[in-house]
Amino acid sequence: MKEQSDVFRLHSICYGCKREFAVYEGTQAYDRVKRNKHGIHYCEDCKNKIELEARLELGRRLLTGKD
Repeated sequence: MKEQSDVFRLHSICYGCKREFAVYEGTQAYDRVKRNKHGIHYCEDCKNKIELEARLELGRRLLTGKD
């Protein structure tokens, strides 16, 4: 991968933790931020927390048999 000083980056505000984060050219996150600068975006930490909670909830539903 190119050095980070050689690639374009955009800054966005995380909707979850309200901190500014950078996304680098060539990533899916960069494409999403570039297309919709004022949309809802999440940093990697918040994105991972959301994904983990969704997987845990799915596991709970499968174990209990509730919809």
